[in-house]
Amino acid sequence: MRQKIVFVLLICLLGGFGAIFVTRSRAPHTAPPAKSEAAEAALPAPSGSTSAGPAASAVASAGPVPSTSASAGPVPVANGSSSAGAPPADAKPQALLDRPLKVVSLGWELAAPGMLANEGQTPGPKSVFTAAGLDVRIAVSDAMSAVEEALARGGGDENGADVAVVPLPTFIAAYERLRALSPEVFFVAGFSRGREAFAAKDGLPTGPVKGDVTLVGRPGAPSTFVGLFLLDVAGVPSANVKVVAPGSHDEKEAGFIAFDRTEMGADGAAGRKIVLTTADAPKLVPLVAVAPRGFIADKERALAALAKGLLEGQKKLATDPPGGARIVAAAKGAPEPLTLLRRLGDVAPASIGDNARMAGLSGRGALTLTTLFQRSWQLYRGASLLATPPPEAPPIATNVIAALARSGALPGGDAKAEASKGKLEEGAKPLVVFRQEKLDEEALIDTIGLLAAVFERSVVRVSVTSGAGVDGAKTKKVIEAAAGRFDLESGKLVAPKKAGAKGAAVVEVMALP
Repeated sequence: MRQKIVFVLLICLLGGFGAIFVTRSRAPHTAPPAKSEAAEAALPAPSGSTSAGPAASAVASAGPVPSTSASAGPVPVANGSSSAGAPPADAKPQALLDRPLKVVSLGWELAAPGMLANEGQTPGPKSVFTAAGLDVRIAVSDAMSAVEEALARGGGDENGADVAVVPLPTFIAAYERLRALSPEVFFVAGFSRGREAFAAKDGLPTGPVKGDVTLVGRPGAPSTFVGLFLLDVAGVPSANVKVVAPGSHDEKEAGFIAFDRTEMGADGAAGRKIVLTTADAPKLVPLVAVAPRGFIADKERALAALAKGLLEGQKKLATDPPGGARIVAAAKGAPEPLTLLRRLGDVAPASIGDNARMAGLSGRGALTLTTLFQRSWQLYRGASLLATPPPEAPPIATNVIAALARSGALPGGDAKAEASKGKLEEGAKPLVVFRQEKLDEEALIDTIGLLAAVFERSVVRVSVTSGAGVDGAKTKKVIEAAAGRFDLESGKLVAPKKAGAKGAAVVEVMALP
């Protein structure tokens, strides 16, 4: 009975389903409209698709588009338009400073490399600085007082400056007046070569000098530093040197004179014999770029770009000196090209290798900016040209030079002068003689290294004496120690067969052949 009831129900259900299927209403099917090619191009390709379509092909040809958020913004399309995040082809480099970088140089010859790199005192169409993101403005002054005033005003002032390019001895002489700015040397732009001269009535002393001596020179001038340095090496402490100005009543009786050959000419010696010039000591007077400490720390990239541009300017000047002189001479107030060429001949370029060595970042040379600063301050204070103690740490910043060295190859050569390898005759007269009354090997080795670096093209003759003359064993020991400590090339230091000047130890800088 139960099976019959189930069967009847199933039949009823099947009948009902058929009735519903037959009687339900159905909406007519409408096909979607065909898409145009433009609409297809505007749609992004599905992820993982191997056929990207026209739009994706245009993106691939344009390269990857950087994005900093989930919404990448518009993408490049086939007509070549760029996205909002991609820079245009002629985009300018990112500015390294939000205003012009102002540089003041003490003399047109110091401004020349920067002006050639900048195509003038203001940026030209192909300025090296502009290409690096700097707007550089260059001013020139003939007086250090004007340079000091510009630094005091700062680069934000119409007549101010951020950076000054001056000789290192001149900067040191002015440091007391600039101390509040905390100025520091951050780059070596070149070296003075032959401009400073030192003359004497009877040559440099080779033995003890009794009493004071008089040196004619201008306070703060690089030539005066050269004179004080040479007298100090020869055994005349700066405390025993009286510095008098040219034209004073003491000038005629002075035994020594230090002068600028550009300003005073060949007659500047006033009847005295020129002992040497900075052509004999080509690294003794660096030409340095100076800026306040805070500016150097905050604007390292800008100053590195400035230094790199100066190196490029040096390269352009070396390639075509007459053309470079004409460009600089075209500036308002600049000297004639011939005069400028003569001044440019007294400036030697400084490479990045020179900078690294002078900053103490490369090699084991005895001549560094720190050494020169300390020695200069000592000499100036001894001669009463400075009245205060030196700063606790020499104002030398090495971060810009280190950044340049890390950046790799830079413009500018790195030729290193070689010492003369000519045969020295026993009767040859030295340029400078240093003596020790009592042997102090450590001090002697340091002096040998310093003189070898200052007179980099001259042979240095060293002798340690005993009662019987030159002590060969001790002399050899000192020479080997100095050569090893300061990495001096073979042939730079030699030993004489017999002693020259009297003393427990003697170091002689021999004249170039």
